Amino acid sequence: MGNVSGFEQDHLNQDNILESANELVNLLVDMGVNPHTSRALICLHIHGTSSSSQLQDRCMMRQPDVSIAINQLKEMGLVLVESVTNGTRGRPSHVYSLAHALEACLVPFLNTAQARVEIIQNQLTQASELAEMITVS
Repeated sequence: MGNVSGFEQDHLNQDNILESANELVNLLVDMGVNPHTSRALICLHIHGTSSSSQLQDRCMMRQPDVSIAINQLKEMGLVLVESVTNGTRGRPSHVYSLAHALEACLVPFLNTAQARVEIIQNQLTQASELAEMITVS
């Protein structure tokens, strides 16, 4: 790579992180995870504690999609919600952060995908057995 300045190296590392993050989002979606949930999860990992509007900007999602994604992650125990008051009257806003390291947050999704794989393997076996039973010699 030759002579690369610290700034250029940081930029290259950030590009690699974003590329890997996008690949992980795509893999999660391929495994059946909601695309918005996948994006919110990875976005919270990369950017840390974020408000709804920050997630909208960073994840390129609409507010209702952020809300649905956060609710799903919250129901799974993967996101912490903190109320933040800005000193004015009205409802407090919220900031969100991951409740665990990314690897731990991925476990429920990976377990669900693994269970689906096992079901498909059983269905393939059953299909083969049924095909043998109805094959006319």
